[in-house]
Amino acid sequence: MNLWRDFIEGQAGDHLDNLQETLADQQKFARFARQVIEDLGYGDQLGDDPDQDDQSDDEAETDEDQQEDDQQNEDGADESDDTEASPEQSQEETLDQTEAQVTFDDLAEDELGEETEMPEGEAPLEPPAPAPASEADPQYLIYNSEHDEEILAEDLADPAELERLRAYLDQQLEPLKGAVSRLANKLQRRLQAQQNRSWLFDLEEGILDAGRLARVIANPTTPLSFKREKDTEFRDTVVTLLLDNSGSMRGRPISIAAICADVLSRTLERCGVKVEVLGFTTRAWKGGLAREQWLADGRPQQPGRLNDLRHIIYKQADAPMRRTRTNLGLMMKEGLLKENIDGEALEWAHRRLTNRHEARKILMVISDGAPVDDSTLSVNPANYLEKHLRDVIAMVEKRAQVELLAIGIGHDVTRYYDRAVTITDVEQLAGAMTEQLAALFDSDPRAPALWASKGQVKHNDGPEPAHPAGSGPPLTR
Repeated sequence: MNLWRDFIEGQAGDHLDNLQETLADQQKFARFARQVIEDLGYGDQLGDDPDQDDQSDDEAETDEDQQEDDQQNEDGADESDDTEASPEQSQEETLDQTEAQVTFDDLAEDELGEETEMPEGEAPLEPPAPAPASEADPQYLIYNSEHDEEILAEDLADPAELERLRAYLDQQLEPLKGAVSRLANKLQRRLQAQQNRSWLFDLEEGILDAGRLARVIANPTTPLSFKREKDTEFRDTVVTLLLDNSGSMRGRPISIAAICADVLSRTLERCGVKVEVLGFTTRAWKGGLAREQWLADGRPQQPGRLNDLRHIIYKQADAPMRRTRTNLGLMMKEGLLKENIDGEALEWAHRRLTNRHEARKILMVISDGAPVDDSTLSVNPANYLEKHLRDVIAMVEKRAQVELLAIGIGHDVTRYYDRAVTITDVEQLAGAMTEQLAALFDSDPRAPALWASKGQVKHNDGPEPAHPAGSGPPLTR
């Protein structure tokens, strides 16, 4: 209805206001409906109006009755005997009206059942085109999105399997837990250092200020003094960690990414920052049901994305870490990691963040390279997915609702993201994640002055060499 609303109101808006007055009268409503159909340009297909024919017949009968009455008056006949209708006559008139109505309904069904030609002249406007598959690139195509899924991690494995996978993850990263924990504690200290508690004093309501009770005792007429802690902008923050779950992350990279997401989530949660952990991959290798449908349809040219997406929610922003800790073990599941379509995943994570109510939103992408999907790239231009990723990044940075940064594992992602850092060893991931977040929180969210880009830590007064992972950039305050 929304597609046609403007057209209908533009053509028949003058008569639609009278709709309420005709709902209780069948004949008035029928005339109203015919008028609306004529306003929309289909009046040639309506045919003759049965109501007008009935009115003409009624008028002719009325004239004949009037003539007969006049003749009877001249002859002195009794007028009351002729004007009263017998029960049989009323029943016959009712049957005639019913038959006329049935005939009109049959004609309407016949007209609707047959293909009719458009009337000559200007054709009605077509409905607007459907929304594009991507807000960032209207030319980006998706052949079939019916089999894409956005799924919770606990729906991909039963609780016993998640516990087993989590235990396996902890066992794999036992040697790194000490270093990661030290970095997490360092990040927590730096974040809590910015949470200097400030109070508003001499208020009429709030928490009783015990430090000012002495003056009340000295002078009982002095009113009580209350205080209230001042809210800091730092607390109203949400962070999304978007993890690449492609097959190239299998092994040590995905293990360290999972444990770092776990540690960062717990650390930021202690500091009052909500964290969401998301993952992206595909449901099948080299195309799934979308590719099968494309083959069945005769392989049309330039089909767009030819695979079924799988976007995984490991931890929602409002869910506590103690309830979702085992979900991160799902990354250790054999057969989960397949191909990666980064552009759509980034757009999905950005859309989820913009729907949040927090004042400050941060999105950190952890990937090991460019988007790759063999089934899509084999039948589209070679830079099809890469171009879409660049368009999505440009859209996110232009809207400026979300602060975007990225960490590349073994691959240079600075050619895509303005705020990015590349690490050569997966063991540096923990330090890079903590330092990147610390640098963001050190800076002013309204005018970021400190951020890592292309291997450098930038300040307002010019670039300086980046500090090693774990050492931390100098504080700006």
